[in-house]
Amino acid sequence: MSVKKSKNILGIFSVLIMLHHLGQKASASWVPDAVRTHGLEPFVPIGYLLVGFFFFCSGYGLIKSMHGKENYFKGFLVKRLNRILMVFIFTEIIWLIVRTVNDAFSTPLNPYSWFIYTIIILYFGFFFAYRKERKYSFAIMVMWIVIYSIVCYILVKGNWWINATPVFLLGIIVADKKEESSTKRIIVSSVLFAITFAVSEFADPIYRAIGMTEYGILNAIKLLLQIVACSSFSFLVYCVSLKFKEPSDESRLQKILAFFGSFTLEMYLIHGLYVQIFGHHFLNDTNAPILYIKNIVLYVIVVFALSTASAFILKKICDFISNLYKRSESFQKFGRDIKKFAIVVLALIVAVTAIFMINRHGYSKDAEPIIKEYKDTYITTVDVNGTEVAVYTAGKGDRTLVVLSSNCFPCSTLYLKPLMDKLAEDYRVVTLDFPGTGYSEDCDDDRTIDFYADIIKDTLEGLGIKDNIVLIPHVLSGLYAYRFIEKYPERVCAFIGVDSVVPEIGPRILDGTFGSEEEYAWYLNRYATIMGLEQTIKAKTFIDLSLPPFDQVYPKKEMLHFIPAMEEMFVENYYRGAYLEELRFAYGNCLAEMDFKLPSDLPGVFLLSAAIRNYDPYGVKWEDEYKNMISDQSIQSVTVTFGDNYSIYYNPSLISQMIINFLSVH
Repeated sequence: MSVKKSKNILGIFSVLIMLHHLGQKASASWVPDAVRTHGLEPFVPIGYLLVGFFFFCSGYGLIKSMHGKENYFKGFLVKRLNRILMVFIFTEIIWLIVRTVNDAFSTPLNPYSWFIYTIIILYFGFFFAYRKERKYSFAIMVMWIVIYSIVCYILVKGNWWINATPVFLLGIIVADKKEESSTKRIIVSSVLFAITFAVSEFADPIYRAIGMTEYGILNAIKLLLQIVACSSFSFLVYCVSLKFKEPSDESRLQKILAFFGSFTLEMYLIHGLYVQIFGHHFLNDTNAPILYIKNIVLYVIVVFALSTASAFILKKICDFISNLYKRSESFQKFGRDIKKFAIVVLALIVAVTAIFMINRHGYSKDAEPIIKEYKDTYITTVDVNGTEVAVYTAGKGDRTLVVLSSNCFPCSTLYLKPLMDKLAEDYRVVTLDFPGTGYSEDCDDDRTIDFYADIIKDTLEGLGIKDNIVLIPHVLSGLYAYRFIEKYPERVCAFIGVDSVVPEIGPRILDGTFGSEEEYAWYLNRYATIMGLEQTIKAKTFIDLSLPPFDQVYPKKEMLHFIPAMEEMFVENYYRGAYLEELRFAYGNCLAEMDFKLPSDLPGVFLLSAAIRNYDPYGVKWEDEYKNMISDQSIQSVTVTFGDNYSIYYNPSLISQMIINFLSVH
């Protein structure tokens, strides 16, 4: 297979990959109905097949070049990585600017850049395995890819990090064989591809039909099928390409194919930016859209045109820099200085990391007495079935305001104190840390919706509170308030939801990412392990850089004293055991409340932040869902508030005033 043919095919595939990502964004089954547009469904499942051929060509081309060029490995990594890293850095800067402007910073900056990390790892593996070609070089390369795959699995990377990579090995094998194509090879590879691809796509319903209970086994089977499908697809494309003659340079088709084949890397790295900018939400369903194009045809045309133009310009810029580097001695000196600078920066990062580690250890130690001080001063514990549940209570009154939170900040008794104190001027207020969070002990119970409702009931009974309860849930704890109302309606005199979760997001979260509830639970079990490890590493190094700005969120003098305690509670509880257990049961808990409505005689209000109302997180229209839960508009309503779903922490004056205003009427 000639370089010209491979570049032509890769040029076509780079456009198809763009259509794949457009399909994932606009037409996939997990896209919310409100923004889903049909037309690109066929492209949704084929992404890994297309990328697999890129890996095939890489392995194939490396072996051909190694055998055809003298001193091939002299400066191998520099030659192979310079262009990739140059384009990668340029596109990362662009992504950084767009993310920063739209207040959506997170890493990796480019969510489609996994291919770059993977190909770099493969180049390093090839260099170590083949720079001195031996009879076991291929075995070393196999082990390299196996180790890479295991690491990706442990780090909870998606299957697409793994299923296409082994095709690199197929490229190596084919490159060492005589180039030939036969009808038999085409038929066999076609049949093998069709069977393995189809079975892998329908594995989930098959899994449910035969009653398998271990999703990890199913995923392993799917992964193996995808590897075979991807390999047979690449081999099929290779065999078919050999059937065609070398295209003429003068033909119009060849000129078009050569054009797109000349900037496949640039096209791959830049097109995703436009997919997101013109999509229904920027990056994910919790971010506001930037320039949403609903019409699917216009969406494709705009993304294709801008991606092509940007990739072409990016290629020209990188070509200019590369040529300047080759011709200009001063530019080469500048390049060497940059390398030295990079080494110095790396050394500084290591040094700063060490300083952060030492500082964080000391900070954590200094925070211990402040954590204890808050507990001794403000926390009461209630024994609930053998588990000590921490409670913060203040104020007096005929009605008791029970403020509930969940996984936003994992210590309600500490983080909600400013709001509680404002409400305590007029009412008796109570909040609690659910078992395993904040100052509460953990327990072994499943975090079902009934578990949370009963924890609330038993904790309040332990405080002697059995009636005249005003439930004020925030975010996910809204589900627990709904169940509490269903189970103990006689105890509740009013309901005030503060961005209280709508049950409809359960199916949306599941359908948007996972094929089944079993997959969701399996993923979270693995995710808990890696996030626990990540939090441990952060706690020893750069946790300060990922913490919320507590000193800005809580400006009161009294709370500033407890900032170290807040930060340590965040470090110890965020994305840890009870937090992840709550998320693991969230889907089932949402389903349990899908038909919830406020009782017709219960005064209630849903306080909906403007941010959530404006961009409908998870593709769900929260305001409409709230209205569906209202049964009597004379005493129940939806009120839009300023700010976002964190207002309950950083703007307690606003939230407390709205609560007081509602209760003064009801």
